[in-house]
Amino acid sequence: MMHALNPVQLRRLLARTLRVALDGGPASTQLVDRWADAEASDAAWLAAITWDGIGASLGWALQALDLSSVAPPTLEVHATDAFDEARTQCVQLSSDLLRLGAELEALGVAAIALKGSALLAANVAPSLGVRWMSDIDILVAEQHVEQAAWILESLDYTRGGPPPVWAHETFRPYHEQFTSPDGRIIELHWRLGPARWGKATAAESWFARARRSAMPGLLVPCPADLGWHALLHDARNHAWSTGSLRAAFDLALIARMPGFDLTEILARIADDPRGEPLLEALGDAAHLSPILAAEVEPTEEPRYLRLARWRDHWGRRHWETHRIGEAIAWGATFDRVRRHGGWRSVLDRAVRVIPEAAPGTSLGAQAWRAMLNVRHAAFVSALAAGHFIAIPERAHRPQRRLSPPR
Repeated sequence: MMHALNPVQLRRLLARTLRVALDGGPASTQLVDRWADAEASDAAWLAAITWDGIGASLGWALQALDLSSVAPPTLEVHATDAFDEARTQCVQLSSDLLRLGAELEALGVAAIALKGSALLAANVAPSLGVRWMSDIDILVAEQHVEQAAWILESLDYTRGGPPPVWAHETFRPYHEQFTSPDGRIIELHWRLGPARWGKATAAESWFARARRSAMPGLLVPCPADLGWHALLHDARNHAWSTGSLRAAFDLALIARMPGFDLTEILARIADDPRGEPLLEALGDAAHLSPILAAEVEPTEEPRYLRLARWRDHWGRRHWETHRIGEAIAWGATFDRVRRHGGWRSVLDRAVRVIPEAAPGTSLGAQAWRAMLNVRHAAFVSALAAGHFIAIPERAHRPQRRLSPPR
């Protein structure tokens, strides 16, 4: 008997499948039966894997657990294609990382792989392509930025222009983008995030703690640093992964790194002025990771479930990729400030675009900037209205760390 899944049930099934695959399987009879009986519209399946960023991860999980034959055909095709494309992309990006690492090492520039690049360089993922990567992120010391940029240009990467002189400190650049001749992107970081992150942007101490990777010339962050950075991007930054199953999946992968110690991350959260969303992100990931669940209480309702109906509604719209990423981040932002506060900064971002989006001081530039501001505010207002309708206010039970076993 087929069982129609609502958005929350659908994502519970996806999360359970990822958890079993990460644990090494095999799939239990109950999970196989659940997939065989699952029924949802094609649009709902695609909205779930697209807006939660797990198309490639699910494609891997379905193959690893031999669930492809019982998964809905539309979902199986899209997830398999995403996994195959992610593997091809990872092979290409691995080649880029190897080439870049060799050049940086030859000229004495220490470079640390960040985010997905770190997971790739550290060989953490159970399979190549299990996590989608669209670009390469590397971190160098600020005094080595120009030398690293010169190396990239010598490898035929095209460099973007200097940061605009009118850029406000809030939007002070912390990385620069380079593009290879065949279109692949490298982001060269000299800080970990935007100025609004405060002390969390500093990366000077990372180099002393970094470890050599399997790729010559490239370092990988220590597990605590990488986990902290993933948390910040998930719970505080406008990133594709914000509040999604992909964000939880990333943290579950990082928890598998040798030497991972959650105590170090919890100490940083304790010192953070707004640590509640960070701890909640860990609680979300604990649903996918027994390593994390042994230390942090899993959230009662993970964000990828709490945002499910809202995401399912907007996810049926055929938007450009950057619009989907922006909407995902705004949804998680609304959810965060409704429960933890911080409306002032959100309202400020909602009514104006960043200066880089409309440079210039001429009358035409000012008119274009005003039009962009109105369009941006209307877009955010529509997202907010849908958020308040789809997600009713609920009492929030704070997260707590589990007592250590005796």
